[in-house]
Amino acid sequence: MSYDVVVVGGGVMGLSIAWSLARRAVGRIAILEKAYLGAGGSGKSGAIVRQHYSNRLTAQLARMSLRWFEEFDQIVQGPPVFTRTGLAIIVRQADRNALEANLQMQQELGIDVHLVSSQELAELDPNTRLADDEIAAWESEAGYVDAIQVLTSYAQACQREGVEIQEGVEVREILVQANQAVGLQTNEGRIACGAVVLAVGPWICRLTDSLGLEIPVQPGRTQVAMFRRPVEMGRRMATCVDFVGQIYYRAAAGDFLHVGSIAGDEARDTVDPDNYPEVADPGWVPNIRQRLQQRCPAMHRCYGRGGYAALYDITPDWHPILDRCPQIENVYLAVGFSGHGFKFAPLIGQLMAELVADGQFRTLDASSFRLSRFVQGQVIKTQYAYGVIG
Repeated sequence: MSYDVVVVGGGVMGLSIAWSLARRAVGRIAILEKAYLGAGGSGKSGAIVRQHYSNRLTAQLARMSLRWFEEFDQIVQGPPVFTRTGLAIIVRQADRNALEANLQMQQELGIDVHLVSSQELAELDPNTRLADDEIAAWESEAGYVDAIQVLTSYAQACQREGVEIQEGVEVREILVQANQAVGLQTNEGRIACGAVVLAVGPWICRLTDSLGLEIPVQPGRTQVAMFRRPVEMGRRMATCVDFVGQIYYRAAAGDFLHVGSIAGDEARDTVDPDNYPEVADPGWVPNIRQRLQQRCPAMHRCYGRGGYAALYDITPDWHPILDRCPQIENVYLAVGFSGHGFKFAPLIGQLMAELVADGQFRTLDASSFRLSRFVQGQVIKTQYAYGVIG
C-alpha cells in the first residue's frame, strides 16, 4: 500500500489539511486515525470562533477562517455550521490600556470590535453583568461552530476528493532512510509514502522521540462544565471571555451553557492522552458554577448537568508549530494548538497544503510558527497579557 501523502491524525486539522491537499491534486492521499474521526480534542471542542488575539498573525488566521466558516456549507458542502452570537470580552479597568491597544490592532485588520458601556452590554446581552471596576469590548461577528458537523462535512468532502480515510489504524513508527520518510509502520502493517503530515495533537512526541526530534508539546487535560439555563434567561445569549473570572462560556444545544476555564491550568495538568480521567473533577464544577454566577446572576438557578475533560496539545508559548521537520525533509508538523486551534482549521489546512505542495506558505507568512523558535529564543509573546488566550 502506497500513498503520495499520508496525514496522521483524524481531527479537524488532519481533515482540513487532507482536503486542502486533495484540492491541490498532489496525488494519492490517506488519513490514518488510530481511533475514530474527532476522537481526540476536536470532538469535544467548544469550537468558539472569535478574533480576539493580541498577535496580528493569530488575529488574521481567525479572521480569515471565520469567513470560511460563514460559508462552510457552500465551500466544503453540507449543512451550515456557524452560529453568530457576538462576543463579550471583559477585563479589569486596570487593563484598559492593554485592551484598547489590542482592539486598535484588530480594527486595523478590519475586525468589528469596540468598547461598550455597562448599559450597552446589557442591551447586547441582558444576562451578563459588569462590576464598577470592569470594562468590556464587543466583537460583533464572533460565534461558534458545530464541531461534529464540521468534522463530518470535512470527512465527506475528503472522500469526494478521493482521500482514503482509515480509522483504527495506529501509526507506531516513522520509517526513515537517508533523512527521508519512506513509510509508516502501523498496527495494520507497513504503508509506503512520499510525505507525512503529523496532525496528531498530544500524541506527537510518541512518534518523534524515537527519531531524535524534540518537539515541545505536552498533553494537558482541560475541563468543561455543562449547565441548563433557567427558562427566564431566554434564548439570547452572547459568547463571553471573562478575564476577571477566568472563564469562557457559550450557548449550546438544548438551552445548555458550555463553560470552561481560561486560567491556563492545563499546562499544570499533564496526562497520558490514552489514559486520563474524562469526567470533570468533583470540586471543579461547583467552582466554575460560582464564577459563572458572578458574571451571570440569573445562573444562580441553573441546573448542573455535570462536566467532562478533554485534551490540549500545549507548547511553551501556547501557539502552534507549523513546519517541516528539520532532520527529515518530507515530514511536516501541524501540532501544539494549545486549546484554541479549532477556529483556525480552514486556514491551517490551506497553509499546510502550501507548505507540502509548494515548499512555502503563500496565503500568510506563518514562519513565526516554526519549530526552531523555541531554541532560538523567539517564542511568540502575548503583547497585552491579561490572559493566556493568545
